[in-house]
Amino acid sequence: MTDFQFYLMRNLERVFCVLALMVLAGALAPYLFAFRSGIEMNRDFADEVDSGNIKFQAATLTIYSIGLLYILSERARLPKLLLGNWALLALTGLALFSALWSYYPDATFRRAVALSLTTTFAFYLVLRYTPRELLELVGWALMLGAALSLILVILYPTSTIHQGPPLGGSWLGSFGHKNRLGRMMALGVIIFSLLMMERGGKQRWFTWAGLGLCAFMLAMSQSRTAWITAIVLLMMIYVLRFLRGARLPMSLRVGSLLILGFAMVMAVTQFLVVGLEAVGRDLTFTGRTTIWTHAITAGMNHSMLGAGYRAFWTPEGASYVYARIWAMIGNGHNGYLDVWLELGFVGFGLFLLVFFTGIKRAYSRLVRSDDIAGLFYMLLMIYTLVYSMTEKFLLEQSELTWTLIMVTLLYLTPRRVAASGRSPMPAPSRMGRPLQSYPVPGE
Repeated sequence: MTDFQFYLMRNLERVFCVLALMVLAGALAPYLFAFRSGIEMNRDFADEVDSGNIKFQAATLTIYSIGLLYILSERARLPKLLLGNWALLALTGLALFSALWSYYPDATFRRAVALSLTTTFAFYLVLRYTPRELLELVGWALMLGAALSLILVILYPTSTIHQGPPLGGSWLGSFGHKNRLGRMMALGVIIFSLLMMERGGKQRWFTWAGLGLCAFMLAMSQSRTAWITAIVLLMMIYVLRFLRGARLPMSLRVGSLLILGFAMVMAVTQFLVVGLEAVGRDLTFTGRTTIWTHAITAGMNHSMLGAGYRAFWTPEGASYVYARIWAMIGNGHNGYLDVWLELGFVGFGLFLLVFFTGIKRAYSRLVRSDDIAGLFYMLLMIYTLVYSMTEKFLLEQSELTWTLIMVTLLYLTPRRVAASGRSPMPAPSRMGRPLQSYPVPGE
């Protein structure tokens, strides 16, 4: 294969990856689901218990199949990643086995298979791209999603802007709902802010355009949670940079951050009501606490193993809750709660092991590196920690944020030299060329 052919194939793969990331981000929702208001699209998600959405299934199956083909040429590095992330595999396996006790076995099994394929796609991303490359590809996907959303708002305002109370005037763009648009754009703002920090970086127009588009669409989404999350994470960039600095001893840096954290907790406690009122919320988080109370009561009926993956918020699984709130909802608006409701204490315990392993690995990478990838890993874990309090994307099949969490775990898999003293496995080569630009897990 000539250099030109190799260059062409590699760039075609990058285009495929950007399109795949756009699908996982939900940026192509109007083309994969009925093109209508976000509320109606949310109802579609809740109602698709029997057969699911055929177009979305076809799109994601195509993506995962192509990813699997690439993984077949990377078999040498797979065993190390598998062994180093057994808890993630066990959590995914529990979701599959939960079809045995699910309220809707067929739907649970179908969605759990999709979750397994999403996990496989995370392996593909880690094996084929460096952390820096992937960060840029995610940036491209979110920037194109923001641009597409802006175009659709201009061409089809009645279908891409929420009409009437309570969400009237909020933009949903091509993402199907203002909250998803806001969440993805908050992630985009963080990514482009990190890319802009690189001195002498190439394609400055790309970072400025991406930051501007994502920030504008974030503002127009009117998602208060996304606004607050973006602001907190932008401030955390400077806090994390202080943490990784070498001018102070680690004990003094950690102690200073603990004091800062305590001060922030006290400030939130003192000004919580005022702050919530300022963003149009109250102490019930727009009625979420009522839903959580009823859901916990219902969940105690199957507390150890849960109702089955993606089976709780169904007519039968959440009948106790629906009878008391007089409404059908697709999730509990709390990622941690939903993991417990679906997989019980066993699944929630595995999830906590996975999540805190990710935080530990991200922190270790942060303090021993000086690149933007190290910052992004930790920011992503903080983003997940905060956002999951009011949104569901943890353990979600075909979802960008959960995919990136898995990617973080896989990228940061520790290197372990065998007891015999053998050196770590060298990176393989493809088509006669060393894969110097490809990541080695643990770097």
